Amino acid sequence: MIFGSRIDLLSKMKEMKLVTDVSVNIAEFLCGLEKNLSGDEKQTLAAAAALLSEWVSSGSICLMKDDIKTFIETNGEALSGTGFPDWEKIKNILSKSSCCTSDPEHEQRPVVLAGEKLYFYKYWLYENSLAAKVLNLSHGEGKYAKYADKIKAVLDKLFNEDAKKYGTKNIEQQKAAETVIDHRFSVITGGPGTGKTTTVAKIIAGISSVCEKAVIILAAPTGKAAARMTESLVSETEKMEGSNAIENAEILRKMKSLEGQTLHRLMGWMFGKPEKNAENPIYADLIIVDEASMVDIAMFSNLLDAVSDSTSLVLLGDKDQLASVDAGNVLSDICSADEAGLFENNIVARLTKSHRFEEHPAIGRLANAVNGQKDAKEIIKICTEEQDLDFTTKTVDEIVRTAANNYGFLSDTGLKPEEALKKLNDFKILCPSKEDSSGVVKLNEAIEKDLGRDSSDVFYSGRPIMVTKNDYANSGLVNGDCGIILGKRAYFKTDSGVKSFPISALPPVETVYAMTIHKSQGSEYSSVLVVMPENNMPMLTKELLYTAITRAKEKVEIAAKESVLEYTLKNSAARNSGFKEALEKLKKS
Repeated sequence: MIFGSRIDLLSKMKEMKLVTDVSVNIAEFLCGLEKNLSGDEKQTLAAAAALLSEWVSSGSICLMKDDIKTFIETNGEALSGTGFPDWEKIKNILSKSSCCTSDPEHEQRPVVLAGEKLYFYKYWLYENSLAAKVLNLSHGEGKYAKYADKIKAVLDKLFNEDAKKYGTKNIEQQKAAETVIDHRFSVITGGPGTGKTTTVAKIIAGISSVCEKAVIILAAPTGKAAARMTESLVSETEKMEGSNAIENAEILRKMKSLEGQTLHRLMGWMFGKPEKNAENPIYADLIIVDEASMVDIAMFSNLLDAVSDSTSLVLLGDKDQLASVDAGNVLSDICSADEAGLFENNIVARLTKSHRFEEHPAIGRLANAVNGQKDAKEIIKICTEEQDLDFTTKTVDEIVRTAANNYGFLSDTGLKPEEALKKLNDFKILCPSKEDSSGVVKLNEAIEKDLGRDSSDVFYSGRPIMVTKNDYANSGLVNGDCGIILGKRAYFKTDSGVKSFPISALPPVETVYAMTIHKSQGSEYSSVLVVMPENNMPMLTKELLYTAITRAKEKVEIAAKESVLEYTLKNSAARNSGFKEALEKLKKS
């Protein structure tokens, strides 16, 4: 039955926890709109729509033929007797549905059947418009192409000075910088410590030396990443002081004044939509977006709408890191399309030599092994061989004691804010999940108890905190900012130094002895303890573990069962996308 009770097949899927209430509601809504299908056929529409909703909620843009086959094979016992449709049946029935179209360019319907892929119309539109915009941008000449020779001369001097200082010239970084000058749209991708920010600092210095009035905007998907971008640029700019390549010291002063901002702030996002768009574009000569792997397809599509015809755009990021929380994996898609030769110009520059792990190469070795999906025994072997690494099967109680030992300094009543904030970056517990038995919430509660803290007193002195909601208008603090409460005030490190706020003026915050790996993106810690859950979870992927490992500068400890580690290494966060196919179609047309 369709009305008065849930569709039988959909009820079974929900009962077996194969789909969520949200997906069930979407499926039932579509069936309520359907005009052409019989009751039995509507069950197929409902099953396909519910699965598509699940795939989108997990980050994919579309549902593919192979996903249906895998779903049936994986859940065969649960689906026994339901007559769950295979891909061919789904295609045949959806081809008759009033809710579905295979010609989305000429008719708008909620579901799109595009070859062997199934989309919600909104995401089909995002993907295809994005492909068109990126392809168009990739053909564009860089904003500063006419000054290229002069800018590249400044870049050459800067890289030559580095060569004298460090003994070798970084050709990779120099070529990446030149790519940005030559093209209107470009990507610089590389792992931690490969010099993405170093390269960007030289790009800004080179452009500013030749075009002093250049309007340059720095942006990132989160407040933490934006602050980190600002901090890194200031640090890199200080290294250029006294450079013979920069003739005007005012250029370096202006560079230090550049501040990263969130994409939401840049776009003027209010009430669910951006203020900036094609009719009201962002005024800038160059926009640089850091941590681009975290930008979802909806945000990126809106950003490209708002990029004016006279603006150049640069994306920075690690394509191997975790993708965005919401649907899409834009940075990886663009890099994959470039590898497939779908852009006529060389718009993607890859940095491969990491400097972060030169003093602690074991971390780099471990990160590469995880990224290469080595098996659990190999990862454990690497951890036991290297002094800076450790693999353990510690219990939750033992993890709590380790944490309490590392956070004992917070009990010091004479602790200075600057010292406390610095020490908080010496050690961090990172977890995949918030809610499981060894997740962030339980660990934070247990650590507080072990330290003798009263968790009912949310503003106790010595509490490490993380902001959970943007507060642009009042404190200026943003989601992801980390600080500490000392006495009656909270302290946060900003690019302009340590700032303090009365605890009464704080936006919503949470305790952060432990934090999720997702929240840690864009941060660095001397040492990290990665605590994996007791059981396998779909969120556990090699990208998640890689991201956690590469937050550390000196030491990594992984606490996990071997079976959970093996599952994580074999599981990839690869997301369904038709981006390359959309580009190929556009090029042919």
